Amino acid sequence: MRGIILSAVLALLVVLGQPVGASIVVGDTVPCDFVTGGGFIVGSGSPTSSLAAGAKANFAVGGGVRNGEFWGHLEYNDHSKNPPMQVHGTAVTGYFLGTDTSKPNDRVITGTARVNGVDGFTYMVEVNDVREPGRGIDEFSIELLDANGAEIYAAGFTYGDGPIAGGNIQLHPGNGSSTPPAGFTCA
Repeated sequence: MRGIILSAVLALLVVLGQPVGASIVVGDTVPCDFVTGGGFIVGSGSPTSSLAAGAKANFAVGGGVRNGEFWGHLEYNDHSKNPPMQVHGTAVTGYFLGTDTSKPNDRVITGTARVNGVDGFTYMVEVNDVREPGRGIDEFSIELLDANGAEIYAAGFTYGDGPIAGGNIQLHPGNGSSTPPAGFTCA
């Protein structure tokens, strides 16, 4: 479902003549907090996941709003690919609440990425800070799209891989610098 939403937003940007790296935010409100996290997930063998059964993928992620801009970072390495798939976020283009209202600490970060040294990809990462400690409880998922908006990779809890197997996701309250970009208000 999230892939359909992201694909529809990307298609709309293309139709409107906007670059795919434009801000991808639903509505004009954003959470004025930020999230950080790192750890690894393990593939479950789910048919909807690109991560091989039993394979590990490491991640480091952050996102939010700061001083009127979206900010954050993404590093993701899938060790089941040969060579390993290395994803490096190059820009954060959106930060918003997850669509599942039963998960108040769920956040979605969108942006552009370089995959194995090649630019032109778009990502959507969803994280959920369920409780402490995060291992076996917090959630991480990633979806990658190519320059044409076609999904090329998906892994994590949304795709059947379960919660993170190690690490932690931490949702932080906003502070004085947690101001939204122009045209947006705090959720």
